Amino acid sequence: MRPLDLRVVLIRTIYERNVGATSRAMANMGFNKLILIDPKCEFTIESNKAAASGQQALAERVTYKSWDEFYQHEPRGIQIATTARDGRGRQTEDLETTLVGLTKSHPEVSKETDRPLTIHVLFGPEDHGLEGDDLKYANYCCCLPTYGENPSLNLAQASLLTLFIIRRVFGGERTKLDGQQKARAAQKKPNIFPDETLKAWLTEMNMDLSKRRINVFTVLRRMLLQNAPSEKEFRMLEIVLQQSTRRMREGRKGKSS
Repeated sequence: MRPLDLRVVLIRTIYERNVGATSRAMANMGFNKLILIDPKCEFTIESNKAAASGQQALAERVTYKSWDEFYQHEPRGIQIATTARDGRGRQTEDLETTLVGLTKSHPEVSKETDRPLTIHVLFGPEDHGLEGDDLKYANYCCCLPTYGENPSLNLAQASLLTLFIIRRVFGGERTKLDGQQKARAAQKKPNIFPDETLKAWLTEMNMDLSKRRINVFTVLRRMLLQNAPSEKEFRMLEIVLQQSTRRMREGRKGKSS
C-alpha cells in the first residue's frame, strides 16, 4: 500500500490539555505532524503534562491563523472530517468503512508509487465540533464507533480512536513490548541542564553573569543539580523559564509602546 503522510488538524481547540493528550495519542500510533488552526488556548505546562512521554508532535506543531493560511502552505491530499453529528449537508459514514473503501477504490491510495499520500484528519473544537465552513473541502465526513447513548467523544479520546482505526486499516509496525525496558535503559540519554534558557532568564532579570567562576547562574545550577533532577523535571524547568522569559519581554514591549 502507498506510504502514508498523516496530519492531525485541530480546529479552534479550547483546552490545551487536549492538544497535549492528542500529541501523546499520536506518539502511541506513530504519527508526529500536528496542525492547529486558530487555537483558542495558550500553551503552558498543562499541555506538556498531558503529552507526557509523547512530546514530539506538541513541540513541532504548526499553527495557522485561518483556513486560507492553511491552504496556502499545506499540500492538497485527502481530507477526512470527524463528527458526531448528522443531518442536512453532513451525511456521515463509519470511519473504518470509509478507509477500507479508500484502499480498494480510490486511485490516489491504490497508485503504485513511493510518494506518500497526504491525509488530513480534522477535529473540531470541544464545545460544538466542526462547522459548515470547516467542511467545505472535506472529502469525507466520518463518525467514530460508540455503543452508548452519547456519541460525542472527548477530543483526545477521539484522536486516539481515529488513529488506531487508521493504523488497523493502513497497517504499520506494531510496538514490541518484549524486552522494551532493557532497550530503553540501554538507550537512555544523559540529562542535559538547560544552560542557555537559564542564562536568558537571568539576563532578562538584569543579573550580572560576567564573573566566570562564581555568579548567580553557577550557584543556581549547582543548587539544582544537587537534587539530581530527572529528564522530565529538566524539561519542566526549561518550559517554566522559557514562559517566564517570554512574559517579561512582552511586558517590556507593552510598556515601551
